Formats: sequence, structure tokens, C-alpha cells
Amino acid sequence: MDRNQLIQKCEASIRWLDHHIDDLSVPNKLRTRLAGGCLDQALEHQKAIVLLVANQLHGSAFAIMRMLLEAYVRGIWLNRCATDSELERISNGGGLKSFGKLVEAIDKLEGFEATLFTQIKEQSWTIMNGFIHTGLEQISRRNTEKTIEPNHDEDEILKALNFSAGIGWLAAIEICHVAQNDKLAATILEKMKESFAV
Repeated sequence: MDRNQLIQKCEASIRWLDHHIDDLSVPNKLRTRLAGGCLDQALEHQKAIVLLVANQLHGSAFAIMRMLLEAYVRGIWLNRCATDSELERISNGGGLKSFGKLVEAIDKLEGFEATLFTQIKEQSWTIMNGFIHTGLEQISRRNTEKTIEPNHDEDEILKALNFSAGIGWLAAIEICHVAQNDKLAATILEKMKESFAV
């Protein structure tokens, strides 16, 4: 699948998800408000990545990858792991635990035992930091042999789109859990499987 086809596929998935989760009723509790805010932000980051890639603004798209992952992980942690006292502290301006600590807690949850987020952190965190903080990872992709301009590998762009799409699907599923709508979560999971099977 080429870049334009993948962009169209991502845009279609975004429209499908928006149709199914917009106006989803969420309990008015501190936990659901904090978690839902993170997960909704993750979905916006995913949309932004697709939009940026479609407009050939690849450096900015790569920079947002870490923010996308962090918003999703924080949403899961707030929804499933945070204690009531941690939620109160956070709502009063206290910071969250480090990303590593959030990932450790999530990887102990039922259904997350495959340590996916620990693996992503170990394999990709340094490069994501380089992209977001304009490190060598970002700078080196702005040079060609003769000019200073974007020079991103096509395979990396496709991987970024697929990664962001996957996190978008997962964030939508977690929003369903926040809303206590397991039926819709199952529907989205099946649609996600179909999307990645093609």
C-alpha cells in the first residue's frame, strides 16, 4: 500500500471512529474525566499525524508520535491504575508518574501482560525523544546530499501512519471502557482487526 492509499485508509478509519464514539455518554466522575481527556487528546494527535503527513510536514508528524503514545498510556493508567488519592492530587495540579512507571503498572493489568508498552519504550523511546526535542533523529532527516530540507524515508512514514492508526484504534477502545460500553469496544476491536488484516 502506498502513502496516499494509507492516508485514505487512515482518514476513513478516523471518520468511522468519530461516527461511533462522538457523543458517547461518559460517567461524570473524576477518573473518567481525566482518563477521557487523555484518550480524546490521543485521538486528536492521531488525526494531526495523518493531516501532517498528507501535507508533507513529516518532521512535525514524527514529533507528535511521542505525545500520541503518552496521551494513550496516561489515559489507560488514569482509568485503570490510579488510586483515588492520585486522581485528586493530579486534578489539583500534581504531575503524573514517569512514563516508565505508568508503563510498568499497565503491563501488570489483565490483557496487557504481553508488555507491549515496555517493548515500545525500550525500542522506540529514545528515537521518539529525539524527534520531539529536535535531536539528531530529527535533524538528520532534514538533510540531503546537497540541501537542507525534509528527507524522510518512505518506509518510516508508512510505519508512523500505521503506528498512529493502531494507537488511535486502541484509544477509541479505551474510551469505550471509560464509558462502560463493552459492546462498542468489541465492535471497534473487530473493525480494527479488519483494518489491519487488509
